[in-house]
Amino acid sequence: MMITRRVRVGLLMLALAAFGYNTSESFPVGLLPRMSADLQVAESQIGALLTLYAAVVAVTVIPVVVMTSSIGRRRLILVTVAALAVSNVAISVAPTYELLLGARLLSATTHGIFWSMIAPTAALLVPRGREGYATAIAFTGSSLAMVAGTPLVTALGELIGWRLAAALLAFLAIVTFIGLRAALPALGSTTLDRGHRAQWEPFVRTIKDGTLIALCVGTVLVVVAYFATYTYIAVFLERYAGVTGTALSMVLLAFGLAGLVGVSIVGKVTDRRPRLAAVVCLATLAAALFGMAVFADVAPVAVIVSVVALGGAFAAVPVCLQSAVIRVAPGSADVASSVYVVAFQIGIAGGSLIGGWMIDRDQLAMVPVWAGIIALFAGFIVIRLRRAFTPLSLEPAASPVPELVDRA
Repeated sequence: MMITRRVRVGLLMLALAAFGYNTSESFPVGLLPRMSADLQVAESQIGALLTLYAAVVAVTVIPVVVMTSSIGRRRLILVTVAALAVSNVAISVAPTYELLLGARLLSATTHGIFWSMIAPTAALLVPRGREGYATAIAFTGSSLAMVAGTPLVTALGELIGWRLAAALLAFLAIVTFIGLRAALPALGSTTLDRGHRAQWEPFVRTIKDGTLIALCVGTVLVVVAYFATYTYIAVFLERYAGVTGTALSMVLLAFGLAGLVGVSIVGKVTDRRPRLAAVVCLATLAAALFGMAVFADVAPVAVIVSVVALGGAFAAVPVCLQSAVIRVAPGSADVASSVYVVAFQIGIAGGSLIGGWMIDRDQLAMVPVWAGIIALFAGFIVIRLRRAFTPLSLEPAASPVPELVDRA
């Protein structure tokens, strides 16, 4: 069955929503000094906006996903995008730090719901066997946020002020809401409304799945490996490749563009050759990390090439892993994805902490070494999961959207 124009628009709107969520999450990064001065708080308090955001996502995602599992997917996605718009409007007018924090936590609460649903929803829109393709398109928004989102928001914040930059993100969310409302068909909920206890049954069954648990352990490890290095990538490039100023911006741009290329390639391969796609991505990730370590202070160009390869490899990894989650738990993909989101958030926090701990001990050069070892171990765990990387049937379903339809 051919993928219709409406489905393509729906996938692009999901990608735009992903772009909005990831850009909003990292909003304070480039505007920290301006926000600190305007709100008259310490820069560390603005930095805490990121830490608290991630913590709220990790803590709330599973219970909120379970408690909303009887609500239609279409309606729930629209609610999460509407919440993002409201959050950014509130941020743009917040007179105090406390109110701004509250506005951030609103979108943090819905962030996990959105990310637990984006891949399963994208997969429902396409014929069976095209799930990886759909997931890759939806995840392009995340890569684009890395390439252009944060730099663009930072530039706009410097030009027109951080409050107007937040207002523009709110406008983007409103446009996305309208597009999703027009493009998404009615989609079924993840469970029937059978009472509070019954709502937890899919979660309990899902977390007992050994393959899913191993997949999430591998996810934690590979994300730890990446973020231990990525969090301090600018410092590494400056110290060991002499890259600063405009050159640094260009390298980071190439890093992000490589991510877009990686997602595009994997999206075309992962449905038919999921194991091959995962092996190549994880092997490239580990090789890039080791390359950074080996060529540090020796061959600046090789360090830069390794960094760009790192960006291309890691951007494609979530497509491989999220698609694997859907294969492991096709009947409870939303619940399984919420567990995956928690694993990913733990990896982000753990990687940043480990990288910072090593840098405090003047071990920056060793960060990619240990990260590469961790990535290899993660790859060893992940690629042994045969059920997670067995291609789904490529026979087209009778309809891209299941018969479980509500009236959302």
